[in-house]
Amino acid sequence: MLAVAVLSAGTVTAQASASARIPWSNVGAGWELVQYTAIASATQSTTTLYLVGPSGAKYSLRTSRNEQFNLVAWSGDKTRALFYDNETGNVRQLNLMTGKLTTFAIGGQVSPLGYTLPSGQNVLALQKHGSSFALARYSLAGKLLKVLVVSKWASFGEAYAPDGATLAVAATTGVELVSNAGGVIRQLEVPGTDPGVGCSPERWWNAGTILAACIATSSNSEPRLWLLPTDGAKPTALTPQRKAGHDLGDFDAWRLRSGLYLQSEGACGETEINWQAPNGEVTPVNVPGTPNLDNVVLTAVGPRLLIEPEGACRPTYEGLLWYNPATRAEQWLFRYSPVVTTPEVIPFSSTENGPGVVY
Repeated sequence: MLAVAVLSAGTVTAQASASARIPWSNVGAGWELVQYTAIASATQSTTTLYLVGPSGAKYSLRTSRNEQFNLVAWSGDKTRALFYDNETGNVRQLNLMTGKLTTFAIGGQVSPLGYTLPSGQNVLALQKHGSSFALARYSLAGKLLKVLVVSKWASFGEAYAPDGATLAVAATTGVELVSNAGGVIRQLEVPGTDPGVGCSPERWWNAGTILAACIATSSNSEPRLWLLPTDGAKPTALTPQRKAGHDLGDFDAWRLRSGLYLQSEGACGETEINWQAPNGEVTPVNVPGTPNLDNVVLTAVGPRLLIEPEGACRPTYEGLLWYNPATRAEQWLFRYSPVVTTPEVIPFSSTENGPGVVY
């Protein structure tokens, strides 16, 4: 097993601890992979990959210098991480338990999106075909196995079902339900959707329902959330069509014991967190220890939201924290200081994972 360094909550400086070991049997919901790069100069940088537990314990998995590989995904069997080099097209897979690193290529104009569910036996990638895109499965050695669907909308979002048998793909007036074996199973239509903009699947709400953000023909490009049954039954609007106020549209949601929480569009291109009342009205959720300029929800576990405070109006990254909106309790996992490049955070595979989290 890989020897790791354990860090105390809130620190980002590695501390040697040769005897420390990761409790792999406990790794699951509430755990994250976190990678960030500290830049010392124009030619010198240090990138560190951490495994972070829900209690705040940090395990340094790998440190490298002057590398430009982006963290893409974490396998559902919790043993592997996927990285991608946008410049060379090379893909790397790191065995988190042994430290073994392998490299393969998947060809030009192909970008890996993540592992297939549930365990990550293949890689899902996006191929560019002129004005259209294809979603395809590749082996862990980079071999093309199956083209799942070809569509000009495929680049606007996809989400695997928890069992990995199907995935939801963006479409013109709703969402396409696609088989992991290839081919469209059915079209899930959302009434009133603008066919020029369409719908984007955010994630699986439950085993038989997809959460999607759609743009209506009369909405002036403000997203609205819908719940789409995968059997083709009538969809249900989760949020009303926003017309005025600080909430400019909603594109993700989490239902906690304390209520329904939304990821919404705010001013200046930022995102915000809102609590929605039963009548559809929203109240801003302000997280006390953050600037509240651009708080992005990455996942939810129990009563807490995992939040990455950012700044759309001022591009900074404050850190990473758990927040309980009912009690207002905060637990900071990282506070980034000095300034680092864009942190990459992948929560362990869950239907609660938010936008930008690739399975």
